[in-house]
Amino acid sequence: MRINRFFVGLLVLGLAVGILGAVALAKKPASNSAMDNVSWTIQGFIELTIDDNAFNFGQIVSGVDSVSEDNANTLHVFSNTKWTLSFSVTGVGSDHLSVSLSSDEGSGNDDIAVGYSLNNLRSMDPDTYTATITYTVAAN
Repeated sequence: MRINRFFVGLLVLGLAVGILGAVALAKKPASNSAMDNVSWTIQGFIELTIDDNAFNFGQIVSGVDSVSEDNANTLHVFSNTKWTLSFSVTGVGSDHLSVSLSSDEGSGNDDIAVGYSLNNLRSMDPDTYTATITYTVAAN
């Protein structure tokens, strides 16, 4: 008889645990959350444009030794990083052309005023001259 009571006790205990487990599974949690780490990398970029790619001083009056145009052109830098602006001048007579920039370094977007000066014109032979200015912007 003792064995029967033992088995009945085990059976009752098993039923109680099963019912409590079913009740616990039936209840839904009040809230739940998950976490995700989102990451990305932005690379630096630089773009350079010019308003007019063909500035012309026109015909210079005879006897004039120098001519200047302070706002001959505008360069536009589009960037998300620090940058440095440089230029090179090539062409016959380019040693008579001076270039001035309102800024040659910066960070982010900027508009750069460009000025041109012609000097020592009296020493030049009569002719038509063309110089090419190549502007380069580079990240620091």
